[in-house]
Amino acid sequence: MSRRDAAWLAEPVPEKRFGLKGPRAAELLQQLQLAVPEKPNTWAPLAGAAGADPWNVVARLGSSEFFIEGRDTAPQVTALDDALHSGFTGAYPVLREDFALVLGGASADAALAEVCNVNFAALPLEQRPVLMTLMIGVGVLVLPQVSEEDGRSFRIWCDPSYGTYLWTELEEIVTRISAGRA
Repeated sequence: MSRRDAAWLAEPVPEKRFGLKGPRAAELLQQLQLAVPEKPNTWAPLAGAAGADPWNVVARLGSSEFFIEGRDTAPQVTALDDALHSGFTGAYPVLREDFALVLGGASADAALAEVCNVNFAALPLEQRPVLMTLMIGVGVLVLPQVSEEDGRSFRIWCDPSYGTYLWTELEEIVTRISAGRA
């Protein structure tokens, strides 16, 4: 599908995912010069720099829990992986084997309205929200973004055992919306 479609669904480029939690998790991220979102349920670019790769992110899920995703080419990803396996006290890895997808397009909000009770169109994207919610009964983590390449899009992660189901249901809705049968 073209990124200009009313709605589109894509699999992201393979990324490396980490979960990190513990009383010193934020400290470890800071030591590695990674971004640490100030508030729970928000995200920041991995390196915190303007113009950074939009696919490299740190999401704060709670006061001491983080979700990190980055391309293998990001040196910060390698440094974090090394630090987590070196025995840093007070920060613990959390296995993340999530199924990932990206939903975008001008009608992406309408597609999400069919599968979730969150009004994604009303979210203040400048605050970089991260939502933990349900979509068609599946627990998901949703990170809304805006980029020059993709426009408004939603990165969505779920347990891998529900990945095919979630993809199939969203694909049906995207196909209908893109064909003008919404």
